Order: sequence, then structure tokens, then C-alpha cells
Amino acid sequence: MIEFKHNGRIWRTDSVEEAVALRRKLEINDQMAFEAGEDVDEYQEENQQAWSPDTVMDLLKSIGPQQKRFLKALAPGFHLSSEQILKALSLDSEVAFAGVLSGLSKQLKKLGIKTSDLYAVDVKWTGKSKTRTFWVSSEFRAAADELGWPDNWES
Repeated sequence: MIEFKHNGRIWRTDSVEEAVALRRKLEINDQMAFEAGEDVDEYQEENQQAWSPDTVMDLLKSIGPQQKRFLKALAPGFHLSSEQILKALSLDSEVAFAGVLSGLSKQLKKLGIKTSDLYAVDVKWTGKSKTRTFWVSSEFRAAADELGWPDNWES
């Protein structure tokens, strides 16, 4: 594995050739932002992608089975309510689901990834009842797809 640092972030690739190609792409993006009159530091912060196949692999290695089931339920691009997720994870309460999300958040923090880079949640109120809907980021899905996860992996 090849690691290099670009603009304060560690990037990983499997080969020297991939590292060189990725580094060139990052430098081109920096140059394009500069030429467009954008603040390159601000551009880099806003446009750094948290997900590569390597970071997906790091996350999957570090999380537990319930967190994997949560991501697997959302991986196809589904928007699922917390009620649907409770059923998919065979959980009996929102409190148990909060524990799953807490464990996932801790692992993401260890990897230096924000929760919002992995999934989003929309909260809608109808009277006194609320519905939370979750979905994973397209960047995570794309990197996971490169790995063939979850389709080509055993649970």
C-alpha cells in the first residue's frame, strides 16, 4: 500500500501508478480551483472526499455487525425510516438504534471522517410524532461499489 499526504489529508492507493495518477488529479483540481479564483484551501476543505475503497475497507473492518447491517440496508441508495431500520436490524427500540449509531460514530471519528460524510438524516414532524429518514452518501456508495460491497461479500 502506498500512502501520501496532500493538503493535510492522507491518501492511500494500492500501487505507485495509482498514487501518481491520484496525485496528478488532486493537483489538477487545485490548479483549476486557483484559476477559477477560488480560495484553494477553502475549495480543498469543501471538496475533499472522505471515501475511497481503502477508507470503506478501514471502516468495515472497524465496525460491528449491527453497524454493518445498518450500512448494508442503506447501501443500495434506499432512504429508510428509523422504523424500517429497526426492523432490518431486529432492534426493539430507538434507544437500541441510538447505540448502533453511537458505535458507528465512534469508529468514524477514529478514522477522521464526519458522520455527515457517511449518512444523512431528515427529520419530519407530523403533529407530535416525528419520522427520521436515513440514507448513505453517494460517495460512500460509489467507493463501496468498487469493492463489490455488500453484494459480493459474505455477511
